[in-house]
Amino acid sequence: MLYPEAALQRHFGFSIFRPGQGEAIEAVLRGQDTLVVMPTGSGKSLIYQLPALVSEGTTLVFSPLLALMKDQVDSLAAFSAAATTINSSLPTEEQARRIEAMAGGAYRLVFVAPERVRNAAFRRALSRTRIDRVAVDEAHCISQWGHDFRPDYLSLGRFIESLDHPPVVALTATATHAVRDDIVVRLGLRESVSIVTGFNRPNLSFEVLPTPDDAAKLRALRGLMAAVPGAAVIYTGTRKEAEAVDAFLRGLGISSAHYHAGLPAESRREAQERFMADETRVMVATNAFGMGVDKPDIRLVAHYALPGSIEAYYQEAGRAGRDGQPSRCVLLYSPRDRALQEWFIDNDAPTLAELRGLLATLSRLARDGQVRMSEIELARRSRLNEVKLRVGLSQLAQAGALTHLGDEQGQMGFEMGPRLAAERLTETSEAVEQRRAHKRERLGQMVAYAEGLTCRRRFILGYFGDVDTAPAERCCDVCLADATLPDAPREAQTTAEWSVLLVLEAARSVAGGASRTRLTHMLRGVRAASLGTLARHRLFGKLGYLSQANLDAMLDQLAAQGYVRLVGDPAAVTITSKGSAALRAHAAIHLSALPGSPAVDRRLI
Repeated sequence: MLYPEAALQRHFGFSIFRPGQGEAIEAVLRGQDTLVVMPTGSGKSLIYQLPALVSEGTTLVFSPLLALMKDQVDSLAAFSAAATTINSSLPTEEQARRIEAMAGGAYRLVFVAPERVRNAAFRRALSRTRIDRVAVDEAHCISQWGHDFRPDYLSLGRFIESLDHPPVVALTATATHAVRDDIVVRLGLRESVSIVTGFNRPNLSFEVLPTPDDAAKLRALRGLMAAVPGAAVIYTGTRKEAEAVDAFLRGLGISSAHYHAGLPAESRREAQERFMADETRVMVATNAFGMGVDKPDIRLVAHYALPGSIEAYYQEAGRAGRDGQPSRCVLLYSPRDRALQEWFIDNDAPTLAELRGLLATLSRLARDGQVRMSEIELARRSRLNEVKLRVGLSQLAQAGALTHLGDEQGQMGFEMGPRLAAERLTETSEAVEQRRAHKRERLGQMVAYAEGLTCRRRFILGYFGDVDTAPAERCCDVCLADATLPDAPREAQTTAEWSVLLVLEAARSVAGGASRTRLTHMLRGVRAASLGTLARHRLFGKLGYLSQANLDAMLDQLAAQGYVRLVGDPAAVTITSKGSAALRAHAAIHLSALPGSPAVDRRLI
């Protein structure tokens, strides 16, 4: 067998390993169970590909997405590696042919989705296949405490044991200490070695643009697309948003496409291939897009909606700049976006009543203690969506209410277990609520990132327990604002420019921040009981010559440029470090359509 470095040169044409790769590959070749945590774009796939190419048997690779498997197999074909994928998108006859070829030792690497282990024909063929090792890609999907939990991953631990536990390598780009521990336990890793290379990506800059509504988000996107050359990915929270943002960009004459799980498979494939081939500049997508997509020159990843966790955000943002060149990661933040993520959390698993209903449905359908039915039909009969159905079946299996028999000819098979006591289902439901509470906590940390005034890079690294000193030329909007004032080349001279500074002074001087309405009413001199002590503020009425629309436009532009933040619902106006620096310098801040006005008393500032 070749030494790892020689094999790297021979099979992939590289002379040296990236940080962590060599150590991980040596552990895999020694037959150790290995957990690998490396940033997106650091070459994790090589850690199981190279050992597979220098071994005699088959490496079985579990991966969550068909597109990800296809990319891996296509890239390996360039090196004449014997690799294939076995998945549901293939005709039944082709699946059977590849399964038999696998049993005959035709492939060094076989890529499958976790649900494939339920397939009876596949399991029978594995009993005749020499499996040298198992690789679990995107291993954080197995953890209910991770950001992308997928119930089908839960079966992998038992499946690996059924193979007499060949060596396992689990790989992920985003995992906290708790998730790493969960991966080890759920996969049953034995005396495993963990290789964590750190999370810092110095070539990425991180920014948050306060955008209180969709109109502000679209304005910000238009500015970003004009300022950032090259390819971009824009993540939205819903399918409807993806289509709307795509239409908006096309209306600007920008070459774009959209991608979400509701599109036909052929449409998704075509959209991805056009983006990868630079025929489309921008991909607007839900989180269904991107996992494993290896496009090195993405210069911008913008989030149109708030992600559900730091892990989800960093994994998606990390798709920018995989070639090491400077790239921007921008979050368009509105406090209202939190509601969408809270809805996702509340609907990620069946309620106790729905779980009982699913069990009752299965019991009614059982014949001789068994159920055979397609997933679509079972979803219809149980009145559960796809996510709730899959999670519910996993919960019932863990509780001992049923056993998976394997899928055949498009139908799932279950053996019904003994009748469960009500307490068992209650315990299962309580575990779901614990997981939801954990997700709400992680969502709160994502909001803290968006609303924070400290270094964003250090916030992210600290979340993952990384003590990296975080050097970066263009770190984040907070650090750049502290270091320089790029938008203020001269001191304010005109009355309109001083009016803008007076708005900043009002935001600075109100302890704890005031709501947008109270602050603007104070500056305009509106008499209202809701003003309270602000009716006696020294700036009361000082911008009374401005209309409410004028002040609202000024605040939107100040927020978009990072001088103030609009935080919460209703939005409170707080000054940023960039705004404070501009105020100290009496800097001229350029806003479009600044209103003409009477003279402003500069002593107020």
